[in-house]
Amino acid sequence: MCHLILIAFFTVHNYTCDSQTFLHAYEKYRLDRADTLSNPKTKKRIKSFIKSQIIELDTIFQSYKSKTNFDFNNADTLFLIYDSPAESPFIGNVIIWSGKDTITYKQGFETIKPFKYKRIITYEPFTAIDRPKGFKVVTERDSLITLVSKRDFNTINHLGDNQNINDGSYVSIYVGYREGGLYKFETCFPKQFMIQDVYRKE
Repeated sequence: MCHLILIAFFTVHNYTCDSQTFLHAYEKYRLDRADTLSNPKTKKRIKSFIKSQIIELDTIFQSYKSKTNFDFNNADTLFLIYDSPAESPFIGNVIIWSGKDTITYKQGFETIKPFKYKRIITYEPFTAIDRPKGFKVVTERDSLITLVSKRDFNTINHLGDNQNINDGSYVSIYVGYREGGLYKFETCFPKQFMIQDVYRKE
């Protein structure tokens, strides 16, 4: 639900933070953005959501570092894509990459009691892997990854143009890069859009 509020920001922003780690800088950036909201209840809900995201990322980064010895929290550049289907705001796909290492996972919830839920994380590929036998996928979600890697936010912001759809995805994009020892951030929150897979015979 929070991404529905964040979607109101359609522009690219630059931000600098004097942090030594990505997560410290990223959390401050996100919380400072939330502080600009005028509705106190919305602000509180968004900030709580952001803090839960930081805890989630910290847990994932630490787990990945213990297995591979690569530290996302001190990478010079990080790209993050949150992709949530419009029909179900309680799940989403996340991809994080540094230009070298990549983490992809799905966010979901498990019902533990009536009206009580527990967040679950499932590691899986971000791009589609199912395809008809004898065909290759020409257009899939990796086309969005390419645009983000190039930081081509203008094209991304127009992906939903002329699309009359009832589903699709809400996407939140964050790019953090270190410059002069400090992290700067660029963000993009395009309107709802859909990238459909196109198949061709191999």
